[in-house]
Amino acid sequence: MNEPISQPKAAAPQDSAPSSLEALFQKAKEQGGFEYLYALVRIDGIQCFEGYKDELVELRDWLRQPPGSDLLDAYRFLSSRPQPLELLQNLLNCANGKHYQVRAFMHLKQGQFPNAVWPTISEKIQSLVADAKVSGFPDLGDRIATSYPTNLREGQETDHDAIATAFGSLSQLLRELFEIYFGKRLKFRNGEKYIKIPNSLDVLELMTDDEFGLFGLRVHFSQNCTADFHRTQKGVFGTNVEFGPPVTFLIMSLKPSSNEYRVSGKRLYEVGLPGRYNTLGEWKPLIYPGNPDHLLKEVQQLSNDPDVQGVLLYLRLTGHRCLEFALRTNLELPGVYTATREGGLHIWKCPTQDYDPNDKNTCVYDCWLDLSTGDVEDIEKGLSSIGHLISILCFPYGAAYSWRNKYRTTVPETRKLTPTHDELKLVDHLLQTFPYTPDGVLLASAIDWYNRGTISTNVFTTFFCYYVALESVAVAIADGADLGKTSIAKPNKTEKQAATIRCIEQKQKELLQADPVRFVTESYFQCTQSLTAKTKLAVNAIFGEAHPYLKLLFEDFPDGDVSLSKLRSALAHGGVSLLDRKHEHLVRKHLHEMERITKDFLLRVLFRLDKSDKVPDWSGTFQVSLITADPRSTLFSSTENIFPKPTDWRIRAEWCE
Repeated sequence: MNEPISQPKAAAPQDSAPSSLEALFQKAKEQGGFEYLYALVRIDGIQCFEGYKDELVELRDWLRQPPGSDLLDAYRFLSSRPQPLELLQNLLNCANGKHYQVRAFMHLKQGQFPNAVWPTISEKIQSLVADAKVSGFPDLGDRIATSYPTNLREGQETDHDAIATAFGSLSQLLRELFEIYFGKRLKFRNGEKYIKIPNSLDVLELMTDDEFGLFGLRVHFSQNCTADFHRTQKGVFGTNVEFGPPVTFLIMSLKPSSNEYRVSGKRLYEVGLPGRYNTLGEWKPLIYPGNPDHLLKEVQQLSNDPDVQGVLLYLRLTGHRCLEFALRTNLELPGVYTATREGGLHIWKCPTQDYDPNDKNTCVYDCWLDLSTGDVEDIEKGLSSIGHLISILCFPYGAAYSWRNKYRTTVPETRKLTPTHDELKLVDHLLQTFPYTPDGVLLASAIDWYNRGTISTNVFTTFFCYYVALESVAVAIADGADLGKTSIAKPNKTEKQAATIRCIEQKQKELLQADPVRFVTESYFQCTQSLTAKTKLAVNAIFGEAHPYLKLLFEDFPDGDVSLSKLRSALAHGGVSLLDRKHEHLVRKHLHEMERITKDFLLRVLFRLDKSDKVPDWSGTFQVSLITADPRSTLFSSTENIFPKPTDWRIRAEWCE
């Protein structure tokens, strides 16, 4: 069975070759999947009566006692027990990829009810020996044959040495079988408790205790009902189980599916599967065998941040309570695996040949952060801590880096713009009207700032570039540059002083009593001839006093967000940082508004338009090509069959942008 990675483990030392019984258990696990678990708990009929004791526990305890004076009777008792033979046969079934059988030797039955003839112990042993040999376990077949000689079990042999030899052989075989069997069950005691059943929204719970480890199985259905089988000291119990073959846990509910992984009324991520979704070094789309539309809508309501939305969806679609991300840097950490002492951050170095064998200067890391609750605050804190750690990690060495959360609810910007021949006249018009003057050089520089913002992958850089493009031209216009159709007459010294006093007096009425610090700040930036004041003057001249762009630029938003001009100041003076997810979300939230204002402003200046003139535009047609084998384009799917085969999901350096 596939097990999620909890953390990388060192290579195990080479042990001696396993015994044939140990090898049988191992192959049964590898080939049997869930059928192997059925064999360990030994699903069979209900048994509930006073004094019940598990037959294998009873035999194990019996073997720990001296056999008594009558060795032949002891041997016949031991060799007549069917449960060890049933266990061995079902392990062989699992090893051969066959179904677990409640009656393991059903294939030996002859005739039909009510005239069915069931196999004898001798027939079972003969079949078991033959099956072991053809299944690749000849040594085990020989041991079984030696331990169950026919003539001794049927009373045809009374030689004491032969009896002692057979009893010793059988006792040793069963002691080893029970030691391995009960040892395998005990290993589940501290292991994972829940497993997602493939191609369904059902979750298998492994029921364990301290004495025996695995003692039962319970299936949790998305309809919020269960089915189970368990073997305890009080008896053997089962609910909604069809013995098959194959064994089937039944949905006994008329409720519709919740389209979620559910465990006892909780979502699976709230219980928390250990480890992570992806195999180390890989980045795959989330495979979810249900309809996640309601979950997608839910995460969009919980947060506006596409990274936070992606992690929220990851938790709900996988059940793993962690945050996976990929890192690209020219810093190579010593060793393969690194983890923080506190905080649950794990960094695993991908082999170079996995992502680009020709790039010897770049390292790609597959990383994850353990989350405590998985709520929005926990995720925002986690994303911020990742940025903080990577920033500090790379700073002393001057290393460049880029990282991203693997699962984001937006796709990469891969549009190909397709203007028509007629729409190219827009560029021709711009070239003809462009002012090839000293002021035009400044305008060209602003266009370059705008373009740099468009191609940047850093939201802070993009926002700042857009604002600088606007501000540089606006300040020049306010200072008398011949740009745009509207010229601004510079006031004389007396007029300028009077306007400044009026502005300060207005701010005094509005802010002095309520917020003295804000009064001082706004009086300086908005009333004196600061960059902000000059920018506001020019924007007012280009768009008009009632234009909504002025509110966006210079007035705080009703929801509490600061104005775009204040956001620019905070960026310039270090008031906001990418290390704070709330700051990044704030900038990203208003990025489109800043881009639209700057573009409209520059086009109006370029075409020397009146306030009432419409800005020339084009249709905005484009083509989009999304590659399904790129996990940035395909967030989730109900099946892997839609992807080309084989698909290489090893993390690529360019995916880390």
